[in-house]
Amino acid sequence: MNVQLQIMNRFYVLVGSNINPHENVKKGLELINESAEISLEAVSSEFLSKAVGMDGDDFLNQALRCTTKLDFKETINILKNIEALCGRKRDPDNKFTSRTLDLDVIHWNDFIGIIEGYKLPDPDIEKYDYIKSPLSEVMI
Repeated sequence: MNVQLQIMNRFYVLVGSNINPHENVKKGLELINESAEISLEAVSSEFLSKAVGMDGDDFLNQALRCTTKLDFKETINILKNIEALCGRKRDPDNKFTSRTLDLDVIHWNDFIGIIEGYKLPDPDIEKYDYIKSPLSEVMI
């Protein structure tokens, strides 16, 4: 009998919103929690921060600890779909825009390097308190 083991991937997500942030973050967390593919293990407290690199309202940020049996690319696709369900519109010419919901994988297992174009762990973790502080609450 051929038994195929599936690896459980632990990853961390930075959540951010500066358009109706409480409403959009709540909806995004509900959609993640309802997902059959992603298990939401921990949610940090809310962290308010000024917009960085752009003009705009303050951001509400949180960090999430999650697990999944999906691979990195499949996980990103689910998170991007949740962003879209929350009204996220991406401007290909300007990544520094206000947003309804941003779900960024900032840490994947203990992987160090580039995967699917993402540098992990995210180098901004050590640069910004709005990432470092909430992440420190949920990281194990």
